[in-house]
Amino acid sequence: MAKDKKLKTNAMRILDSKKVSYEMLSYESEDGKIDGISVAHKIGVDEKNVFKTLVAQGTSKELYVFVIPVAEELDLKNAAKIAGEKKVEMIAVKDIMKYTGYIRGGCSPMFI
Repeated sequence: MAKDKKLKTNAMRILDSKKVSYEMLSYESEDGKIDGISVAHKIGVDEKNVFKTLVAQGTSKELYVFVIPVAEELDLKNAAKIAGEKKVEMIAVKDIMKYTGYIRGGCSPMFI
């Protein structure tokens, strides 16, 4: 009989190897609503307890990962100041996989 194999992210594999417990939550995405606020509602979690991972690039070409509440927007000027950069810009959606190994909406703040 075939073993029921669940898809796992690299972050999940590392947590498993370290014997760290976690809960995987899934949701329907056929409606196209994959923004953080919609997902929070779909999984029944207060949006104040759901965060998004954003990847930006500084003028130095260094990449920066920011984790903020899903209902908030990243202040790029403040992000640049925090990163010690003159300026930071969000990486293009088409480049997310290339830089992080994850798809849009699936970036884990750990292990990027």
